[in-house]
Amino acid sequence: MNFLDYKDELEKHGYAVTEENVTTRMGDVLASTDPYGQMWCVDSKVDEILTTKRVRARTDKGHFVKDDPSTPENEAWTTKVAKKVTKSKGKK
Repeated sequence: MNFLDYKDELEKHGYAVTEENVTTRMGDVLASTDPYGQMWCVDSKVDEILTTKRVRARTDKGHFVKDDPSTPENEAWTTKVAKKVTKSKGKK
């Protein structure tokens, strides 16, 4: 995972971000990747930021929503929480 993709949002909350990890200003590592490429995180706020992603907004019919240039907010994009993958325990 490249933490630089979330750099702006994480730095708004006071975290220091590098390509390899997310730390506090004091240097405590809050999120990183293990040697197998899986991301781990010990802070719930950082985990919330890292599991959201920007997607195109859609109408009820599934068409893309266009941006209204007369407003300061961009209506064409919205954030979505990514689903966490959990292993099933199997049938008994």
